[in-house]
Amino acid sequence: MATDSICCNPAPLKPIAFHAEIKSDRTYKGGSVWIYENVVTNEGGAYNPATGKFTVPRKGLYLFTWYTLSNPSTSSHAGLYVNGKIKGRQASNNADGGKKWITSGSNIALALKEGDEVFIMDAHGWTSQIRGLWTSFGGVQIS
Repeated sequence: MATDSICCNPAPLKPIAFHAEIKSDRTYKGGSVWIYENVVTNEGGAYNPATGKFTVPRKGLYLFTWYTLSNPSTSSHAGLYVNGKIKGRQASNNADGGKKWITSGSNIALALKEGDEVFIMDAHGWTSQIRGLWTSFGGVQIS
């Protein structure tokens, strides 16, 4: 006698991923969250281009990347913050008066819980002058 069985495999989770860029050259005063308003990808809708913050929709392991281009004779030190605490840093030191374009990038994997807020601002609380279109922030849930 055959019996019907109900599969107990859970439905696959919807992907969580985002990538956004800063549209034009910007100066951010120390303590200001950087706003990446040009959203390229926002699967799951967890990145808010009005605030520059990614709000974790579900517990898991996330990978974040951020890249910054500093204008000649300026610097920026982009820090990745979770709930206001710095977790990762990069330095784009270009303040020597030269006419160079300096790019820096970083990534970090973090175990996060639902409701955590992830954002970028200067790691030292200094004013940052950054180049648009070449400065980006993104993340993806990897487990």
